Amino acid sequence: MNFVNLFLLISSFQGVILGLLIFFSPFFKSSTNNYLGYSIGILSLLMFNIFLSNIRVFDTYPKLNILNEIEWVFLFPVFFFFYILRVLNHDLAKNKTLKWLYLPIVLSTIINVIVNLERDYSLYKIMFEGKESLYNLVIDIEEKYSYIFNVTLSVWSYRLIEKSLNNESLNIRWVKKLWLFVFFMIISWIILAFIEDIILKSYPQLDNYIIADLYILAIELSFFVYWVAYTGFYKLKIANERKEILDILNKKPVTTKGSQKGNFEKHKRSMPVSSSNFLENNSYFLKLEQLLLEQFIYRDPDLSREVVAEKLGISSGYLSQIVNTITQKNFTAYINSYRIEEAKRMILNEHFDKYSLLAIGLESGFKSKTTFYNSFKKETGCTPSEFKKKHK
Repeated sequence: MNFVNLFLLISSFQGVILGLLIFFSPFFKSSTNNYLGYSIGILSLLMFNIFLSNIRVFDTYPKLNILNEIEWVFLFPVFFFFYILRVLNHDLAKNKTLKWLYLPIVLSTIINVIVNLERDYSLYKIMFEGKESLYNLVIDIEEKYSYIFNVTLSVWSYRLIEKSLNNESLNIRWVKKLWLFVFFMIISWIILAFIEDIILKSYPQLDNYIIADLYILAIELSFFVYWVAYTGFYKLKIANERKEILDILNKKPVTTKGSQKGNFEKHKRSMPVSSSNFLENNSYFLKLEQLLLEQFIYRDPDLSREVVAEKLGISSGYLSQIVNTITQKNFTAYINSYRIEEAKRMILNEHFDKYSLLAIGLESGFKSKTTFYNSFKKETGCTPSEFKKKHK
């Protein structure tokens, strides 16, 4: 098995794994995501068929040709189009006439079954003059139409995305990137196919040596699967979790003022007398506490010393002096202490059990996974997962 064939096999296997993940994982399973799973499954089937063709399986077992010669590429754009409609929650998703989009794959199946049952299974014999020329013409038209069909549905999908009323939503941004990746694969597939046809017409002896297009397509599919699984779905899942967490916090905040005030009193008791007096007479710190306890400004990951100072009507330098003197912490560590307390309460609250620790940390106000985990461990002496195991 050469390197290209191995890569084709790996690419198809990756697609199968991701498809199964979409269909059976409780995180990704949905009627909408199923269509993306179908799309990836078709791509995996195409890669696997190319792999089988390269290792001469269809030559050795000609009865299997029926699986290879059906133009499965007619299914991919339909599934992907339906996925986009559902992500956009477009009214077209309910239009039953769209079932006609399956007509090309139905016709391709009928044509190729008729040809294969005669040629490879010898079940009957159709005799008329020019039969082979007609078959070749039909297959050629079928192939060229598959290019047109894929591009047409891709352009239609893009127009629907652009016309969406909520172009700044997370799902729209995600589906735009996904569409761009898919469109790039479709265009490169068409270009590579035309280049291969041109080369083979001029140099037919190279039929067994043209592998560059297969290698490129296999690489594209591998990157596509990786991107969807780890960059696309993962980030989308975290973002959707954050939205649900925020909805819960807005309805019934888990932040307990008493516990935050308890921390505040603890700081106060541990302060030198001069610092304590400074606190008693400092209305700015009291106002800062109010912003943190009642407006939850620490949940903003872009919250800065300058922004808070402007809210308080003082300089950022004076704000740092106040926080350092009263809490014995710098501004960032002080704000992070509120974020950590909120994350701890959510971790211990059963309403948030189904959400990932990262989503909890990000919705508490941390800007990244690294910042959340490092700050949490520095403050508590353990990681968020260790904290959860220890207290639940």
